[in-house]
Amino acid sequence: MNSLPLTPNDSVSGAEVPKTEPAPKALHPLFTTDGRKLRLLQTHDRLKQWWTLDELRFCAKFQHVFSGRDIRFMEDKFQVVHFRCPTYDCDGGFEEWQYPRLHL
Repeated sequence: MNSLPLTPNDSVSGAEVPKTEPAPKALHPLFTTDGRKLRLLQTHDRLKQWWTLDELRFCAKFQHVFSGRDIRFMEDKFQVVHFRCPTYDCDGGFEEWQYPRLHL
């Protein structure tokens, strides 16, 4: 009897072992200074300029206005920074974040 573990391509009695999806990246909040957060936005957002964390952006997916301070900065186990929309249940990113059209 083979004692090696089954892989998704192995079969047992003609039945195929179901393939499993890779685990999602485990992200945890990145706690850092406001200066570093601003620098991260300036470096990674190639679509818009960031001068301060108080600047406003508009989430086109959920029609929500937020500031740079509201953005959730996340980090994975490889220390890669990810930016998450502060709008509840939104997976939008730089592409969906527009300059707001404010009528003052």
